[in-house]
Parts: sequence; C-alpha cells; structure tokens
Amino acid sequence: MCESKSHVDSPFSPADSPAVMGHLNMLQGIINRLAGNSSSCKTWCMTLVAALLSVAGATHAPSIVSVTLVPVVVFGFVDTMYLAQERAYRELYNELVEKVHSRTYQVKDTFCAKAPLKLKGTLKVLGSWAIAPIYGGLIALYFVAQCRGWLVVFGSHQ
Repeated sequence: MCESKSHVDSPFSPADSPAVMGHLNMLQGIINRLAGNSSSCKTWCMTLVAALLSVAGATHAPSIVSVTLVPVVVFGFVDTMYLAQERAYRELYNELVEKVHSRTYQVKDTFCAKAPLKLKGTLKVLGSWAIAPIYGGLIALYFVAQCRGWLVVFGSHQ
C-alpha cells in the first residue's frame, strides 16, 4: 500500500505557489508588452509626422501637411486600444493579487488571462494624459496652423 503524505499549507499560501507566481508573471508580461507597444505608437507617429512635414517643406507642397492627420488618427486609435487593454489587464492583475491576499484564489483562477475591454474604460483612456495631449495636441496644432495661415510657409519658394 502507498502511504500518502498530509499536505500542509504554508502560511504564505497561495502566494508561494509556483502556479500563482507564474500566473501573475504572465499577466505582468502582457502588461509590459502592451505598454511597450503603446510607447512605440507614439514614437512611430511622431517620426511619420516629422517625415511628412519635412517632405512638405522640401517639396513646397502644403497639401502634404494634411496627410499628417492620417498617422495621428491611426496611431492615436491603436495607442488608445493598447492603453485600454493594458488598463484592463492591470485591473485583472489587481483583482488576482487581492484574491491571493485574501486567500480566495482558487484553481479556477489559475492562468485566467481574459481581460475584456469595457467601453467606459476605453473612453476614459481617450482623455488620459498619455493620449489626449499627444494626439489631440497634434490635431489641434494642425487646425491652428491651418486657421492662422502658417501652412503657407510650406508652399513658399525661395
């Protein structure tokens, strides 16, 4: 006959479980990737806008300046979605940490990685400091330049 050993929980259980730590590390990795992608959106957007403005100046074609709105809107949308998803994963992460602290973390919670986007959360992201000043600022700057006639500078020949 096999003798079974009695399992004694650690005072840190379930926090010291390799599965729990792996789960939290997995979620943290997802959060880090989303944050990195969000940062890349801003970098690519600024790079493309600068390149388009350079081309507009070099070719004396102010109409090219209007094309800068395309990457601003596209990258702004993508960045907003990355940030909204990141916040959803942070919320899931915090919920799981709370379950670990309260010792209510269960086997069914293990490796749950579903963090659905919520419309309210996504709309909140639009007004965040990571989105509104950057993309909203670029769009506002374009319209101010358009209204003030500053785009004529791109059309003048020397």
